[in-house]
Amino acid sequence: VFFLGEFSEPAEVLCPRGVLRKAIAKAESMGLKGFGAVEYEFFVFDETPKSVREKGYRNLEPIAPGNFGYSVIRNSGDSELYETILKNAEVMDFPIEGLHEETGPGVLEAAIAVDELLSAGDKAALFKTFTKIICQKVDLMACFMAKWSPDYPGQSGHIHISLQNADGSSA
Repeated sequence: VFFLGEFSEPAEVLCPRGVLRKAIAKAESMGLKGFGAVEYEFFVFDETPKSVREKGYRNLEPIAPGNFGYSVIRNSGDSELYETILKNAEVMDFPIEGLHEETGPGVLEAAIAVDELLSAGDKAALFKTFTKIICQKVDLMACFMAKWSPDYPGQSGHIHISLQNADGSSA
C-alpha cells in the first residue's frame, strides 16, 4: 500500500502539488485544460549506494558500455530490469510508453504516458522514486542527475504540456 501525501495551508504554497494546482486553476479560469507527460533520461550503474560511497562517487561502472542509443542488444541483455520497471509502472498506474537505452553508457530513457497535469506530476515523481527502488533491489543504482561526470554526456528530463479548450478542441 502506498499513500501520496501533500502539505496543507500554510505550507501548501510551497508544496509542489499545491503550486501545480494553482497553475491548473488559472488555466481552467481561462477555459483551458492541461495535459502533460514526462520523459526521463537517467544513468543506471552496476553499483550500490554503499559501493558509490566507498568509491567516493568516482569511477562508477555503468550497466552498459559505450554510446548505443536505441540498442536492441543492450535492451535485450537487460530485459529483466526493463520488464520489472514496466510491470511496476502498470501496477502503480504510471504506464510507460517507451523504455530504451539512450546515448551514453548505461543511460536509459523512459517516456511516461500522458495524463491530466496533476496526475502527470504525480506519475513522474512515482516513476523516479520506484525506479531507484527497483534498481537497488538488484544491486544497481539509478541516477537522475543531469550530469554526474565531466567525462560523459549529460542527461535530462523533458516535460511535455498541451492545452485544450474546455470543449476538448485544441487551444
